Amino acid sequence: MNDDRTPMADQDHLREMIEVISGELELRPLLTTIVQKACELLDADRGSIGLVDPSGRFVRIEAVYKMPPEELGSTAASGEGLAGKVFRDRAPVLIERYGDLTSPQLAGMDEDSVVGMPIIWRGDIMGTFGIGADAPKRFGDNDLNMLEVFARHAAIAINNARSYEKEQKYASLRERQRLAHDLHDSVSQLIFSLSLVAQSIGPGFEKSTEEGETRIARLRDIASLAQNEMKALLVELKGPSEDDDGTMAAFARRNGLAAAVKRHCDLATPDHAKVTIDIGNNESIATEWNEALLRITQEALANAFRHGGAQKVSVSLHRQGKDYVYRIIDDGCGMAADPSEPRASSNIGVDSMRARANAAGGSMKIENSKSGGVCVEVRFPLP
Repeated sequence: MNDDRTPMADQDHLREMIEVISGELELRPLLTTIVQKACELLDADRGSIGLVDPSGRFVRIEAVYKMPPEELGSTAASGEGLAGKVFRDRAPVLIERYGDLTSPQLAGMDEDSVVGMPIIWRGDIMGTFGIGADAPKRFGDNDLNMLEVFARHAAIAINNARSYEKEQKYASLRERQRLAHDLHDSVSQLIFSLSLVAQSIGPGFEKSTEEGETRIARLRDIASLAQNEMKALLVELKGPSEDDDGTMAAFARRNGLAAAVKRHCDLATPDHAKVTIDIGNNESIATEWNEALLRITQEALANAFRHGGAQKVSVSLHRQGKDYVYRIIDDGCGMAADPSEPRASSNIGVDSMRARANAAGGSMKIENSKSGGVCVEVRFPLP
């Protein structure tokens, strides 16, 4: 029995162990710390902690302390070994001699005193403790009580770590989606423009050497811009940075929406098409809207030319009541009723436009216009 400790010393030790595990948010290191501190709490020689598999059919040992290496990752079905017994009964287990356990799974530990404890979260078992000590030490009721309290706090810590892990994965997914949208809205559209301009170089030289050289210069400008956009995205993958000085987003922040849209149209509009811009000087537009509307415009124009075969496009921004209304209207063939048809715009493009509008606090709708083309309309509140 543990006869050298006082109740006050036990409580102080327990509080210390709880404080230690409360500060860890990474699940794997947390489990290792928990089982080690549980063994220290009970002055035990070895231990393990298992988590119930998502299927709910067995326990998998996720962390060990001074246990045989093969124990880590092993599983126990309901009723198998110490972990399986705790899992089946949802109750603490105190056994003076491990060899007396029905179906003991570990060799060479028959004389160990062992204690098993369920880890319960909101009425459901999420895991198990298995703690052992060499003879002649024997666990008692005080050890069981302390481990039960510790297990309750361990359940809280494990749940917090799992929530943190999920949030990190969700944040990572959101960042990947954002980068995918940026890649699509910037680099992908510029590559499409490169293709169009490259195809026009031959006809340009047929008109005149000067016209051909002009189109080559335009091709270089687009290629340079695409390189800057890609560089900015690659820098973002490494970590937060403001190093996007040569991108269209940076140009929009410095010069405003109208200038950025005009620059994009000068570079990316096919020879056969014409874009009319009626944006005006709207200094009151928030900076994030300059970039959001620019990216939406890039996607809408690409769809109009690539899928709709548009000859004319109008881009406008006006106040309407308490809102700004931004419209891109083309005279193309319109959206296909069947999204599988070739002229239908890609899902990622439409999703990206809508996501940008929503993220900035506005809304977007896209529909066929009365004239037969497509109308993209974004509404957002006046500041």
